[in-house]
Amino acid sequence: MTTGLRPPVVELEAIELRQPRSTPSPGGRIDLTVWPGELITLAGTPRSGRSALLSVLGLLDRPAAGRYLLNGADTSRLKDKEASALRGRLIGLVFQRKMLLPSRSVLDNVMLPLRYAGQRGPRRLAIALGCLERAGLADRAALMTWQLSAGELALCAIARALVTSPGLLLCDEPAAGVEREAAARIGGLLAALSREGRTVIAATDDQFTAAYSSRSVLLGRIAAIEAPAITAAAASTTPAREAAGLND
Repeated sequence: MTTGLRPPVVELEAIELRQPRSTPSPGGRIDLTVWPGELITLAGTPRSGRSALLSVLGLLDRPAAGRYLLNGADTSRLKDKEASALRGRLIGLVFQRKMLLPSRSVLDNVMLPLRYAGQRGPRRLAIALGCLERAGLADRAALMTWQLSAGELALCAIARALVTSPGLLLCDEPAAGVEREAAARIGGLLAALSREGRTVIAATDDQFTAAYSSRSVLLGRIAAIEAPAITAAAASTTPAREAAGLND
């Protein structure tokens, strides 16, 4: 994590989340400050509001109450088009369902955000291939997404989120349904991105991913409670490191 004297990336002040009428409200108000280069995991029960919070952070939804500052900008003042433009510039999203197109190749899926952004073909190809290599999927570029394992699908979704060079990466259950070796690869990649200066917020209960985080935030009916993540000393002996081949 590298913060220096840089201002917070995310500031949440007394945020209340919107919930569908059929879903019990998670309750409480969320106050949270996230600094550049942090890797934070959001923990809690399935109805604790983690996905709803990620939607607010990703400017896909607005809170029921409270104030959300993104890089110092008050997002409540943004019109929908302004919020969409800011999201495109600053935020990378990894959805729980991954949202990859089964009829397109891995490379085509990763290039898609750049195509929407108007990036030219040769540059678009170079950026996408670089992000696939960063995710360890360079040798899977020509495959169709349905040919990937669950862990590779998650890594592909992360690679796609990285092509626009976002400063804030939001991941909803990135390691859900994957084997522990793949979960360790995902956690290791998110940690490496954090060390490079990107801010990462991931909703996850996966112990391998959480082992790499700098902080864990527990969402509940009373409030958001910050808890220390697994310490560096403890993480050095966790199954996550063993699965990633980091223990001798």
